[in-house]
Amino acid sequence: MRRTGFLSVSLSLAASLAALPALVVAPAGTAAGDGALTVTAPATGSVHRAGASVFVTWRNSTGQELDMWLVHGGDGRVIRLAAKLSDAPEGETTTVLPIVVNGDGYTIELAARAGGARAASGSFSVAPRLRAAR
Repeated sequence: MRRTGFLSVSLSLAASLAALPALVVAPAGTAAGDGALTVTAPATGSVHRAGASVFVTWRNSTGQELDMWLVHGGDGRVIRLAAKLSDAPEGETTTVLPIVVNGDGYTIELAARAGGARAASGSFSVAPRLRAAR
């Protein structure tokens, strides 16, 4: 059985927290902040096979080269899929999904190489690798 606790917050602490700047939480597929970077594919809810190709597209107004990562839920970055992708305003590439644990909650993250801007695709699933016929 899992127990949950409740946290009481005093009025002075609540007032202090209210004075802090708001956190910007961006929806999947967009960058936090100014929207300088957006991942437009793969689509939310799509299913991709481990060991197969995945088509990735994006919009980039950062003027910076990008790195591409496979991310899994709360585990964070699993593996870098590509480095030094183009600094062009729009881009696309095909990458091969590595053999990873099957399941939901994977995203493709693009991050500007000089820091700052980053964005993630919608969440997708990884299905088992197809077996070669003998």
